[in-house]
Amino acid sequence: MKKAFTLAELLIVLGIIGVVAALTMPTLIASYQKQVTVTQLKKAYSVLNQALMRSEVANGPMEYWKEGKTLGAEAYMTKYWLPYFEVVKLCKTPQQCGHDSNGPYYSLNGSKNSHTFSLSSYRIPFLTKDGMVYTIGVTSGNNYDPDASVWVDLNGARKPNTYGKDLFIFERVLGGKGILPKGYDKTDAEINSNCSKTGSGNYCAAKIIRAGWKIEADYPFGSK
Repeated sequence: MKKAFTLAELLIVLGIIGVVAALTMPTLIASYQKQVTVTQLKKAYSVLNQALMRSEVANGPMEYWKEGKTLGAEAYMTKYWLPYFEVVKLCKTPQQCGHDSNGPYYSLNGSKNSHTFSLSSYRIPFLTKDGMVYTIGVTSGNNYDPDASVWVDLNGARKPNTYGKDLFIFERVLGGKGILPKGYDKTDAEINSNCSKTGSGNYCAAKIIRAGWKIEADYPFGSK
């Protein structure tokens, strides 16, 4: 006489498997999302610095470039930056890159961020072939004061559109230092406070890089 599982026993086993899967899948998915984020961030960081190096070969050191306010934002981008990326399109309006409004971003603490996506006199984002959106600020003063920020949205217009999750900030630093994460010169305490559930998330790229390109357990990746 052959032995076999009864239907009830099979249902119990399937139920146990379902419970285990339900408990483990969110962790596995979160781990995968973190790894994807780190990989994309690392790529963006490399692309930015390679673009800067190539531009400096063609145009001389960054500190001697003509001011963005003198050239105008689009002319400045066309001369110093756009030739060194695989650009698909400029985003002169948020709709051209898939956003419904000109203020699509959120801070890590969940509040609406004041960052304006596109301003013809200050910033013209551009979409690259890999789906990332780069925004290189052209300041109202000169290239570096008061703001030399560079924003990277790792997945374009797709959500969550949140600092520290898919939107990260770098900045141009003179003296041959290139492009570094925003907050590179801050203390660990300052970075941890900013890249937290109650912070803006501006220094989250710095937190990941200081951790050796890792999203560690204390990183607020799953915060609302």
